[in-house]
Amino acid sequence: MGQFSGRASPLRASQRAPARQPNPHSALLQAAQLAVNLPKLTAHDAASLQGITEEMLMGTRPDAALVTNQNAPENSGKLLLVHGYCSGGVWPTNHFTNASTFLDANQNRSHDQFANLIRNHGAQFPSFGVVAHSQGGAASLHLYTYYWSGLDYSTGSRLIQSVGTPYQGTALAGSLAMIGSVFGAGCGTNWDLTYDGAALWLAGIPSWAKSRVYYSTTAFTDVWWRYDYCHLATDAFLSDPEDGTTERAYGQLPGANNMGHKTGWCHTAGMRDPAQYTDSSRNSNMNTYANR
Repeated sequence: MGQFSGRASPLRASQRAPARQPNPHSALLQAAQLAVNLPKLTAHDAASLQGITEEMLMGTRPDAALVTNQNAPENSGKLLLVHGYCSGGVWPTNHFTNASTFLDANQNRSHDQFANLIRNHGAQFPSFGVVAHSQGGAASLHLYTYYWSGLDYSTGSRLIQSVGTPYQGTALAGSLAMIGSVFGAGCGTNWDLTYDGAALWLAGIPSWAKSRVYYSTTAFTDVWWRYDYCHLATDAFLSDPEDGTTERAYGQLPGANNMGHKTGWCHTAGMRDPAQYTDSSRNSNMNTYANR
């Protein structure tokens, strides 16, 4: 994985990556109400307001040189192809142009750890957008929510695009047996991908960040004359429609842009239907509209 040395990635002034115990997550502070003393807004002050600005939401934008490689050639922003949990370089590179493959193969990362690895890889470019599979979508959204990065300096129609991301969690994430059946032994459980962990994580994701995500879900082809599934071992633990890992219901990201649900595609290779990230039609569309 490339890393552009000497680059800082400050937290957004309005955001802080949530303080958490590794597992289980629990609220560290709680208050029923807080008293806030606000100065009276004068008519002159009210007239000067021009609506909600980026600075109000994110803090002051740092100089691009602090978070990206501004020594790179002009117009050399990239589309980062990001894999998911305990995975590798899944995206067919010949389906995309001006792209760079992020690789942290066969690792189990929290969303925050994953997000910072994406940031580090992207720091070698002046800007980047993301096409992500599975957990990579949540990690990219986490990056955009909490950190300044090359995402903030990219141009295009779609900042983050994801396929098969369990934004609201998956039943598999807390079960070593189920994880092993799909991803292989040694990957381990992942709290951020459980239903409870995902709910806690989503509670910290603001609407302005979710609005920059374009997501898709898939499921197996279902016909009346046979028993259909993506993965036989996980089928009983997931509610239809599902892709062998992510249920359609829990792959939704309210406030984001739902690009639709497609049948005939499963989560990853080795399942009954083809892997969703090999869909050349969807990949072509994502490539066309991606930020870089």
